[in-house]
Amino acid sequence: MAANLTHFEIFGLEPVFELDRSALAVRYRALQREFHPDKYASKSEREQLLAVQMAAQINEAHTVLREPVQRAAYLLELAGVEVPPEQTTDDAQFLMQQMRLRERLEEVREQPDPAAALEVLADEARGLYREEQARFAEVFAADNLAEAKDSLLTLQFLVKLQAQVEIQEADLFDDD
Repeated sequence: MAANLTHFEIFGLEPVFELDRSALAVRYRALQREFHPDKYASKSEREQLLAVQMAAQINEAHTVLREPVQRAAYLLELAGVEVPPEQTTDDAQFLMQQMRLRERLEEVREQPDPAAALEVLADEARGLYREEQARFAEVFAADNLAEAKDSLLTLQFLVKLQAQVEIQEADLFDDD
């Protein structure tokens, strides 16, 4: 296996957003077995080093491809679109929605049933995340890289929101 393959090429996949995750997992396990460093213990030092490098490359590729936001960012990177980590969207409508979602999260404890209010917010965040993944897949497939970049920025926010909801949920149940 060549060292300069893309993550998609390592797994024999087309560079698209929507992937068959079970096929990815099956191929990952097969590659792990094939390039596991233990299989190369009796080989030359050079072959052992190459096996370790390949195993690391396979693990990195798998990590990126199995996570939708990382996969979207990687696809944009392959397409020559740079998305600095600190960049945010300039979509005013989304920014307003983002503010409302954050405010709702901050106000959960003040609700008559905080757990129920948090569950409603969590469901909404999951729905928005699924919708945005579909949007990314659509605009990326249409080679609309500017919209795909905006979609990635939205996905990044939604992942952060979901993490904050999980933290809030843990805090709620720790207080009981």
